[in-house]
Amino acid sequence: LPSHTCGNPGRLRNGIQQGTTFSIGDRVRFSCNPGFFLEGHALLTCQASSGTGASWDFPLPVCRADDACGGTLRGQSGIISSPHFPLEYGNNADCTWTILAEPGDTIALVFMDFQLEDGYDVLEVAGTEGSSLWFTGMNLPAPVISSKNWLRLHFTSDGNHRQKGFSAQYQG
Repeated sequence: LPSHTCGNPGRLRNGIQQGTTFSIGDRVRFSCNPGFFLEGHALLTCQASSGTGASWDFPLPVCRADDACGGTLRGQSGIISSPHFPLEYGNNADCTWTILAEPGDTIALVFMDFQLEDGYDVLEVAGTEGSSLWFTGMNLPAPVISSKNWLRLHFTSDGNHRQKGFSAQYQG
């Protein structure tokens, strides 16, 4: 490359690049498609680097899926649902939610909707008496009561056949 250019910083997967010139002083702006969020710097500037070359001031950003997949939930009550619910969840999902109640309290989890690919897409619930509970298929699970002041939900889906997913209300 000539020394006065940085070259194309690269195509952003699930994103958009604005700016088509890559010489010193030029800027390229990146944004993500709907359903994705930008991680890194949205604006890159081509700068002269030491010696006779030129380089971008930051590495290419990344667009990550914004599927609200997992997290820690606190509070008296709320709703947990699979990514994109009531639309189909994605393939290869791996989400973990932890519900925390006050020490000494227990948590009730009541399913309002449940449709997973039977035997392949699974919701595991831990924090109850005994071993974890495993749910799959189309049957609405019975309410779950924690034995401690927490419940952990781990949802995984395989590489094909998506369903509507699940929605459950928790109460501490």
